[in-house]
Amino acid sequence: MASSLVHFWTVLTTLVLLTALSFVPTQAVELADYLPDDVTFDAAIPTPQSVLGYEVGDWHVRYDQLVAYAEAVAAASDRVQTRRVGKTHEQRDILSIVVSSPENLGRLESIRQTHLKLSIAEESDKVDLEGQPVVCFMGYSVHGNESSASNCVPLVLYYLAAAEGEEIERWLSDSVILVDPCMNPDGLSRFGQWANSHKSAFPTGDPSHREHDEVWPGGRTNHYWADLNRDWLLLQHPESQARIEIFHDWRPNVLTDFHEMGSNATFFFQPGVPSRKNPLTPIENVRLTEEIARYHAAAFDEAEGLYYSQERFDDFYYGKGSTFPDIHGAVGILFEQASSRGHRRESINGTFEFPFTIENQFRATLSTLRASIDLREDLLDYQKRFYRDAWREAGRAENKGWIFGDRFDPVRTQRLVELFVRQRIEVYELKKSVTRGEESFEPGSAYVVPRLQPQARLLEAMMETRTAFTDSLFYDVSTWTMPLAMGLPYTELKESSGTYQGERVLDWGHARPGARLTPNAYAYAFSWDGYYAPRALGRLLREDIRCRASTRSFVAATARGEEEFGLGSIVIPMGIQDVPRDEVEALLAKILKEDGVEVVAVTSGWTSRGIDLGSPSLRALKAPKPAILTGNGVSSYNSGAIWHLLDRRFEIELSLIDNLDARSMDLDRYTHIFLPSGRYNAWDSTHVERLKTWVGEGGVLVAVGSSVRFLVNNEIAPISLKSNIDATPGQKRRAYAEASPRNDARRISGAIFQSELDLTHPLAYGYHRRLLPTFRNNSIFMEPSSNPYGTVAQYSASPLLSGYMHSDHDRQVSNAASMISHRVGRGLVVAMTDDPTFRSFWYGPNKLLLNTLFFGQIVSRTGE
Repeated sequence: MASSLVHFWTVLTTLVLLTALSFVPTQAVELADYLPDDVTFDAAIPTPQSVLGYEVGDWHVRYDQLVAYAEAVAAASDRVQTRRVGKTHEQRDILSIVVSSPENLGRLESIRQTHLKLSIAEESDKVDLEGQPVVCFMGYSVHGNESSASNCVPLVLYYLAAAEGEEIERWLSDSVILVDPCMNPDGLSRFGQWANSHKSAFPTGDPSHREHDEVWPGGRTNHYWADLNRDWLLLQHPESQARIEIFHDWRPNVLTDFHEMGSNATFFFQPGVPSRKNPLTPIENVRLTEEIARYHAAAFDEAEGLYYSQERFDDFYYGKGSTFPDIHGAVGILFEQASSRGHRRESINGTFEFPFTIENQFRATLSTLRASIDLREDLLDYQKRFYRDAWREAGRAENKGWIFGDRFDPVRTQRLVELFVRQRIEVYELKKSVTRGEESFEPGSAYVVPRLQPQARLLEAMMETRTAFTDSLFYDVSTWTMPLAMGLPYTELKESSGTYQGERVLDWGHARPGARLTPNAYAYAFSWDGYYAPRALGRLLREDIRCRASTRSFVAATARGEEEFGLGSIVIPMGIQDVPRDEVEALLAKILKEDGVEVVAVTSGWTSRGIDLGSPSLRALKAPKPAILTGNGVSSYNSGAIWHLLDRRFEIELSLIDNLDARSMDLDRYTHIFLPSGRYNAWDSTHVERLKTWVGEGGVLVAVGSSVRFLVNNEIAPISLKSNIDATPGQKRRAYAEASPRNDARRISGAIFQSELDLTHPLAYGYHRRLLPTFRNNSIFMEPSSNPYGTVAQYSASPLLSGYMHSDHDRQVSNAASMISHRVGRGLVVAMTDDPTFRSFWYGPNKLLLNTLFFGQIVSRTGE
């Protein structure tokens, strides 16, 4: 009996022990594993584990934990300061951290003001470089699911705050280190929750394990699924706006941008492909980047880590984090670490753990700081010469500046003004009228940007058009001309810009009419010209206020005299409203104040020219109830930009519907369905027939970008694609090594084309100029509509305005349609091959998309 009892307890104890061991990670990591062996640390500084509750790498850090640890270190250390500088879309605090010696932090503002003089040509020679710290901006995890970067930040802060010895004292004395612990808090939080939720007690490296395969849209992007690493120049999101404010307040000499890449890769650091730098970036930038790269190589050689440096990645688009500094006399450095995409991952290089990826990011952080401090005077001197040379080039340039502005739409004009001011580019009010060709620019609606200014090179990068390139491969877009993106008229100045400069603009805002609403009118009306006219109409329809859209022009008597109202003008007849007059007029007064549209009181239904106000040509409108398809197969970038446009800017209630769910759900509650760019291969013939039925019964279906193929392949509307005709037919022998570059060169990696609008079509209402720049990042080209009235926008024979396009596409692009509408039953199908919302900064074509929402219901059936 006794022996049996002993055996029982032995078995039980073993089981308990095995159960306990099952919750121990396969490779427990300690803080000392990350840190150099020959450095001592101040015990007064809290370790990451003491605040996080676990060792770095055991779990994916939450953003709130990053903030908490940074503030704990700042409270304990006289080397670290923190400041909250904004909020994300999801209302997370955006944190800025400054690290330097206590003496430097005590005179931080003086150091900053002196450092900024390096960016001013006439001031830079007064700066004593010998005593000036180098400024390093260390930016982590702009892509939220590339989380090893932000997870190394606690190590970085601990090391900088707690390390002891001569080297760290010299580092802190000779530098000001700006730490952005996570450039995408919302995305990091989304990914961290995913990875931690699927972590096993014994992590598996199986690439098919759910932990390694996020659900759509993943944590790469921010709340509106925007790639914040493409927003440094565009500044459409609060995370970028806060970051760039810090950048311009300091103008760092070195900026790091830590990323992750595929799990079968190793570790990358720049300079990247030398031939793919932007021509505006001096060659000395590449030389300095190579000098810094030697420090990274030495650090990884010591650790016997694999790496590469001059392949794949380029430095062309200035809207990327590693390239934006290059147009500011700084050195931007991209790091790419093979990703564990969780806690453990199998790869062709063996199975590796999450701590390994964190350690590499930490290693690259230290090698960057070591290099920057050793090269301090070279970096400071380079920045000084960069701005001095830019000033001299601007003074010699034939182009003396630009005038821009749209007298019909002050909002889009103000958005470009805002962008210039945020990027610290000098912009001035226009003080006298200017006429160039068919375009007139008037004071009050146009502005001047002089070429001769400290930000001359950045200004040139934002304004130039370019169609000739030294390399045909692009990691990102090949052009981003700002006035074209905003859809604004602009002109170069060959004479001194000072002739036209009025007051400098230091703030922004959209122009608001000064007049007050005239009460007790027969009707109210406003034109469709203004950018926010759709928001005004949406507000009215949401409150069940009856509105009409004019499909013919008219001249009506108003409280100010006779006025002309063009196509798309909105009329609110007061005699047919169920909503009390005072409520209607209160909302109209709000619209007058907030939406930048001029609401006019019409005194009679009788007009002196054109239709009367009871005409059937004034078409009744209904409040739209749109849905955007999302999920697997759909571009999160494109769907997110449409969501951002309708939700954030135009306050339109909408539904985000999973692509797969939409196949079988009741669609009748929606008036519009947007198909963002993507593949809809899961829709079989039964599902497609249901969609066709919905359209035939009155729905408006809008396909954007590559989703146009879905319309064509399923014959939802009579749309034909232009065939891909090779400009050099026939096969010839080519070198195997040329295969990938040749195929990549045939892509259209973001280029600007000129579209010609049918200004009488309801989907083009609100435009006054027949020619509209549009953005294209695909190779899908449509034949003009078989219905002669159905082509809303069409290219000319040679429509390329700026950017790279392979000659193989010359025949396809010539006279191709870029926007088509077709009536199908009682509904409408719209196909748009160009992206009307690209990265949220393409304002010019926005109204084409909005017109599908408000006027798609009034497009009449037409025929030959």
